[in-house]
Amino acid sequence: MSFKTFILFSFRTALYLLIIISIVACLPAATPGPQTTPTVAIEPATPTPEIFNPLNPSPTPSNGTLPMTCQVTDLNVYVNEEWGYCFAYPTDFTTDESMAVDGIIRLYGPALEDNVDPIRVSLEVTTQPVPEEGALAPLVDAYLSSFHDIPWQITRESWMLGSEPAEKLEPIPGLLSSRVVMALHNNILFTLRFHPSDIEIAKPDLDTLTQTVTGSFAFLAGTMPSTSRLQTISWFEFGQNISLSYDSILSPWVEAQTVPAVPVSDQILFAESHPAYAQIRFMGFQGGRLYDLPLLPPDNRVAQVMVFQTTDFAGFGDDNSQGFVGQLQALTELLQTGINPARCTQPFTGYDLALPFLPWINAQQSFCAQLQIIEFSGGKGIRYLSHYAQDPSPVLDHQISYTFQGLTDDGQFYISALFPIQTGIFPTDPPDCPKCGEPNYDPFADWMTVVTEQLTQLNAKPAEDFAPSLLVLDELIKSIHIGQ
Repeated sequence: MSFKTFILFSFRTALYLLIIISIVACLPAATPGPQTTPTVAIEPATPTPEIFNPLNPSPTPSNGTLPMTCQVTDLNVYVNEEWGYCFAYPTDFTTDESMAVDGIIRLYGPALEDNVDPIRVSLEVTTQPVPEEGALAPLVDAYLSSFHDIPWQITRESWMLGSEPAEKLEPIPGLLSSRVVMALHNNILFTLRFHPSDIEIAKPDLDTLTQTVTGSFAFLAGTMPSTSRLQTISWFEFGQNISLSYDSILSPWVEAQTVPAVPVSDQILFAESHPAYAQIRFMGFQGGRLYDLPLLPPDNRVAQVMVFQTTDFAGFGDDNSQGFVGQLQALTELLQTGINPARCTQPFTGYDLALPFLPWINAQQSFCAQLQIIEFSGGKGIRYLSHYAQDPSPVLDHQISYTFQGLTDDGQFYISALFPIQTGIFPTDPPDCPKCGEPNYDPFADWMTVVTEQLTQLNAKPAEDFAPSLLVLDELIKSIHIGQ
């Protein structure tokens, strides 16, 4: 090789290397997908793989107003302007437009079997408003709490959805298991359910759909959907249809079930026994914030409405005024005689002063506030705010609850509702006690002085200034219906 030829060869080689380096430098960095780890621990966020290469002439822009990942022509694109998002999906999937209501849309893939009801991979996207103080981790905690009885472990991994950190959960139980991705954006909870996740022939379509949708998902700028919707839930029990309506911003997941009776026994706490009841549970209430209701775990973390059949009360504390029969009688008499708001101006010093409350609990009612009679279809009851304790400890804001104790007009059904309330009056953490070390310090007298002042503020506070508003919860109670 001559010197001239060598120089020309070297020049061409250097030029080719420079071109390759330039192209590689322009390419997006390869990002590995999340790795499945059989644990509930949350790993650091890992972005989903990029599925679009901006240097590739295909896909090509189809709508310049959309985010880049949604500007494609060789993939289908779904755009939801109401809830402010878009994503691309494979061309062999179709949307079910008939289901695009109430913030829910669905996609279906091609049939994977040759029969009347073949397996298909599907996607359901649900959007639900949550309060401003809502956070993703406690919302996911609340969602997973409803699956505590399943015989397997749900893995929980960090993920990305658009510009937001997300969590991927798998397998979520159902008729067939699902893969769920959840993210929070602008106080809207996005839940993507990919289905089924436990069928081998569906795995290629499932993985392709997951990667394509989550890799292209983008939030639209300037979109602010309505913050709430009225929802209705019903459950059949005791030969009756039990239903109520609620503002969707209260809770993203509401479910009903029948809780079987637990007979009285000397082997358990009296508070663990109860008649059978229908239970409507509000998971993720108020954005999944921390609260403590006066019930035994795990129900102390679940806002709920309970419906008991009064004919089942016999045998549950008949010789105790706090038992089911005694509390039924106390509520019946109170509704007949009417309420006296002055009853709620001072803290209680004994069980005999407490307002009716079921189920029975292993604590004393400290006070009542905002006492009113509320009527619902075919019945009425009392609504009040309260706190329960076993000692004169400082009252904390996450311990305050809204309760409704009511009866149907025929006396056949007892309704107990319990929701946490943020007041802004009580401290969020135990305050310092500078007098606690003094020889003559009386903790109960100090507690009475402090709580009396707090109770005055609590009764004077406008109903709409609580979180949630007492008026919103009152409307939920008024919607209760028990009938054929």
